[in-house]
Amino acid sequence: MEEIIGALLDISRLDTGALKPEIASFRVDEVLRQLELEFAPLAREKGLRLVFVPCSLTVRSDRRLLRRLLQNLVSNAVKYTTEGRVLVGCRRRGGSLRIDVYDTGIGIPRSKQRVVFTEFHRLDQGARVARGLGLGLSIVERIARVLDHRVELESTVGRGSHFCVEVPLAATAARPRGSGAQQPLDVGQLTGMVVLCIDNDAKILDGMDTLLGGWGCRVIAATDVAAATEALRQEETAPAGLLVDYHLDHGDGIAAIAELRGTFGAELPAILVTADRSAAVREAAHAHHIQVVNKPIKPAALRALLAQWRIQQVAAAE
Repeated sequence: MEEIIGALLDISRLDTGALKPEIASFRVDEVLRQLELEFAPLAREKGLRLVFVPCSLTVRSDRRLLRRLLQNLVSNAVKYTTEGRVLVGCRRRGGSLRIDVYDTGIGIPRSKQRVVFTEFHRLDQGARVARGLGLGLSIVERIARVLDHRVELESTVGRGSHFCVEVPLAATAARPRGSGAQQPLDVGQLTGMVVLCIDNDAKILDGMDTLLGGWGCRVIAATDVAAATEALRQEETAPAGLLVDYHLDHGDGIAAIAELRGTFGAELPAILVTADRSAAVREAAHAHHIQVVNKPIKPAALRALLAQWRIQQVAAAE
């Protein structure tokens, strides 16, 4: 239900024009590196080879929307490929850059290659292979329309599919970070950041360790406040912040954060991770100066918050 609601909200914002693109110049490999970190664990779990070919070219687009478009394409490629590989690469086409997503999956019949972009439409074979909502490609089509990017599909049943999107190349290279342009922090700038994660599900903690570790963070994982307190006391450096699930076996995440702040410092930044979108939870978190990230977590949004922690660390040290 959470995924359906989130996807339908995105579709509504795109259709009504409420989601306005913020066009800027950026290197496409910044987006591709994030996607590789996000999908590498899932591909390994399925025994697939996930290959991202580096590209240093600079494009003009909305970074967040383009990432979401490509995220849906790569997600589908991994989801509907049972063996073989998924390849993501780029080709220059005059004044545009074509970003390609190839897979060796189940393929799409020619007669169905237009209808797969409509809401809630899923192929019978695809439904047998993996769970899905039938909304991913409709969001791709809408984002492409908003950004005026062309999306194309070629596919052969039983051999795989090739999706591509054409993005305008920037006239000049994007300015390096630190030159005054407001850009998200690079992965290297999160290297060494210590993050305490609390969740009563060990699999979630493993996933956080993989995701944050891929960004260069050092993760301290615990299932409750007592274990977290003991782990922090053994550390020689204080954490940059806390990442805590709302529903714990004993108490809730807000109380856990308050307790840890009482021990390790009232100014310790914290993020509450929750599927509860109620106003009561959000207001309680804000009253304790806790940022909220709703499930399912969007890695780009989480990474942006961690970047803010790093900025606060640097500012406090100056």
